[in-house]
Amino acid sequence: MPLEAVTQRTLPDGYTRRVWQTQDGLPESTVQAFAQTPDHYLWIGTSGGLVRFDGARFIVFSRENTEAIQENSIFSLTVSSDGSLWAGTDGGGLVRYHNGIFRRYSASEGLANDFVRVVYQDHEKVLWAGTDDGLFRLSGEHFVRVDGTAKIPSLAVHDIREDHKGRLWVGGSKLVMIQGNDCKEFRLKGYPSATRVKSILETRDGTLWIGTVSGLQRREADQDTGRFEKVEEISSTVRVMREDRMGTLWIGSIGGGLVRFGGGHFTRVTTPDDPPSSTVLALFEDSEQNIWGGMQTGLLRLSRTAMSTFPLPDAPNADFGTVYSDSDGSLLVASTQLYRINPRRDDSQRIPSPGLGVRVRNVLRDHTGALWVGTDGHGAFRSTTSGQVHYTTHNGLTNDFVRAFLETRDGSIWIATDEGVNRWQNGTITNYRMADGLCYFSVRTLLEDTRGGLWIGTDRGVSHWRNGRFVQDEVTQRLRSEKVWTIHQDRDAGLWFGTRGGGLFRWAATRLVAFTSVQGLASDSIYQILEDARGTFWMSGPSGISSVARRDLDWLAEHPDFRPAVTLYGLSDGVEATQMHGGTQPAGCITPSGELWFPSNRGPVRIVPDQTRPGDLPQVVIEHVFVDGREEPVGDRLVVAPGEGKLRIDYSAIRLRSQERIRFRYKLEGFDRDWTEPLNSRVANYTNLPAREYRFWVQAFEMNMPDKATQALLGIELRPHVYRTGWFLALCAALISGLIIGAYRLRLRQVHERFEAVLEERNRIAREMHDTVIQGCASTSALLEAVVSLETDECRPGRALLDSARQQVRETVDEARRAVWDLRQKGTTPPEISPLLDQMTKQASHVSHVSVQFESSGAQMPLDDAVAHVVLMVAREAVYNAVRHAQPREVRVSVQFATRNVRMQVVDDGRGFDPKEAFAAGAGHFGLVGMRERIEGVGGHFEVKTSHGKGTVLSVEVPVRLSSG
Repeated sequence: MPLEAVTQRTLPDGYTRRVWQTQDGLPESTVQAFAQTPDHYLWIGTSGGLVRFDGARFIVFSRENTEAIQENSIFSLTVSSDGSLWAGTDGGGLVRYHNGIFRRYSASEGLANDFVRVVYQDHEKVLWAGTDDGLFRLSGEHFVRVDGTAKIPSLAVHDIREDHKGRLWVGGSKLVMIQGNDCKEFRLKGYPSATRVKSILETRDGTLWIGTVSGLQRREADQDTGRFEKVEEISSTVRVMREDRMGTLWIGSIGGGLVRFGGGHFTRVTTPDDPPSSTVLALFEDSEQNIWGGMQTGLLRLSRTAMSTFPLPDAPNADFGTVYSDSDGSLLVASTQLYRINPRRDDSQRIPSPGLGVRVRNVLRDHTGALWVGTDGHGAFRSTTSGQVHYTTHNGLTNDFVRAFLETRDGSIWIATDEGVNRWQNGTITNYRMADGLCYFSVRTLLEDTRGGLWIGTDRGVSHWRNGRFVQDEVTQRLRSEKVWTIHQDRDAGLWFGTRGGGLFRWAATRLVAFTSVQGLASDSIYQILEDARGTFWMSGPSGISSVARRDLDWLAEHPDFRPAVTLYGLSDGVEATQMHGGTQPAGCITPSGELWFPSNRGPVRIVPDQTRPGDLPQVVIEHVFVDGREEPVGDRLVVAPGEGKLRIDYSAIRLRSQERIRFRYKLEGFDRDWTEPLNSRVANYTNLPAREYRFWVQAFEMNMPDKATQALLGIELRPHVYRTGWFLALCAALISGLIIGAYRLRLRQVHERFEAVLEERNRIAREMHDTVIQGCASTSALLEAVVSLETDECRPGRALLDSARQQVRETVDEARRAVWDLRQKGTTPPEISPLLDQMTKQASHVSHVSVQFESSGAQMPLDDAVAHVVLMVAREAVYNAVRHAQPREVRVSVQFATRNVRMQVVDDGRGFDPKEAFAAGAGHFGLVGMRERIEGVGGHFEVKTSHGKGTVLSVEVPVRLSSG
């Protein structure tokens, strides 16, 4: 049976396709081989070089940038058990890639022919290379030719495969089977020139398939007769064959395109637009179950997915569209023309237009069975078995461009147009415009809630119609500037408003909450909201279709830090160049069987939620690291020289399905406080980093699994300049400290020497004064006392003079003694002042014959020498001033020690004085002015309270400064 007579499908069920060509990054569009290394990268052999693909970016290795590659045409690829990639070239020998290093094998390594058509490793890990002239086996690092002997004939080899019994099948100019030291040649049906072997494969059922230049031959399992039967359905050259994990055989032919064999049937897989070639040169199934096809004019990927398109005849790239689920299970699709997809979903038919040149926008089946058809500029049509009624602006509509239909519980049909909304009831149309309370004239969507209220979404807000009038509430006020394109009410009576650019809004429990892409939504533009039986929301938008559990959104409303699990369907499912449609309702529907349908420019898109998809996590990698613009090798640790602080880190994810739903987050531990989640960039930049050690983390996760991520780590050490290192700074600090200490000690020694000299001089002066002035005055005073005691009563005038002289001498002696006391106390005052004050008061009482009392309270503490000296000097001056000038009966000196200060008072009951005159005059030996200056000089407080005839209270308060020694 010829293949043309069997079923032909655009794509197999459960698959979508994506195509890449040179404009997408391939060096050339001819793809000849595939392999996948253990790090999950897909390697692609093209006629323009070797390409590494991570699902998003192509990295090309060619003779222009890789010395080991002498020929850009990569004909075959395989991965050996040690993870090495082997690339057979079309005239450049064999190239091995291992641990980032390329090595070439050619004649010097025993490979006598540089046209390597196949590389294969058997179960004993022996590596075989088939060339245009000979079969070779790798021994150590050298290839040995094994054909051209008595047992193995000379061969031009195109394919090598091992069967389940460990026998090696080699095909090319001949078909031979090698088992140990034995070799057997097989004859295929047909002329020798037509039976040259291009591909060999044993499927899991034991059937051996041989692809030749004239078609396909096979031998059933366990048939050792040597007979191969020709497969009549395949007549083109079979270049490559692969069996996928589901047991389906994929056959790539030259001129015959891509063919699938399963269930005993052959099916040709065609694509409507691209690739523009029926030549398949390579096939491969990766670890994610994608099927890759190497075409003569591009790279094809077929991905297993729950999403697929249903192309409509004569409706490519329609301007807009709607999908409506009819009552009989069929689908009505408005896409310029009106189409019906039958309930079996295996065929569609075009429904005649309701009028000549009429473009259909949407449809509605009302409860009577009448079909309403909305048009693009021709109003609305109502068709029944008895005829058709046409409604336009001429007979009641506000506008002839219909955006949405809605049938309410009372049987009314509401018609939304570009200029207002209309209510049809029993053939009568009532118009509602902005003048009637409608928030905006351009209407997009309609919904009747469970209470009978009508919600009208427009391009500038939402209107609420209730009890025959428009009402204002929190929803209408909050959404007055939003483009409301879809409205949905959930099973719990919550209202959801999808906007064009403003995200999703929920009105529940008298509270309006907004959700945007910042909280994890796939897009801020929402065309349609559908809810399935499981409570999952399905939302279409410009980036595709996304699903999220409603309970996740409800939880997010109460917990803003929560990240909902969002699954995105679109480019990530291989539907390239697909633009979802919205703005005209219904922009999607859910069928009774649970299928979801949405309009797109390539026809309606179908999603079967129960369709399983591979769920492995994307593998995140750090691809490039740049330091000050210079690329550094990528390893586990990066050491940056002093002065180089500008870092750029390029990261990516290895996911061979499209990476649209992958998200990244990164953090430089030691610098960043939180994770950074870029939306589009895959680069992390850092400048002016302080010298220290860091750890760079990058994670990759899918939108529908935000709590599951793979991660990569890079340790980074930014070394400082020598003058910024710890040991250098410590050395400098120690040196500076030593210099400071040395200078301080030198200065202290000089101060001590000067102080000792001054002190010695003061002591010398005090001694001289004591030995001369004081002693002389004392002697004179004694003589005068004696003379006075001997004088008679007749010499009373002379006695008065003597008394005066005696008194003057006594005062002179007292002044001299105070000066000597001052000299001896300067700078040598002991830290405890209470004993000195007690001694001073007793001496003053003895000399003056006035009662001078001293008392102390509080815990005594050592004071700074300067503070103690000032207190003593002021106390002494105050006491002597009192006994000499105030004529008191009693003088009291008290000292009180507190935690932070010392308080002293000198109180007498003498005649007092005017403090203003005393401070102005500055009188006295020491004077009040001098006492105040001394106290304020140490940060203290000085106060005098006195008046004539009422005594004097002198108060002093100084801070406690602990003695340094």
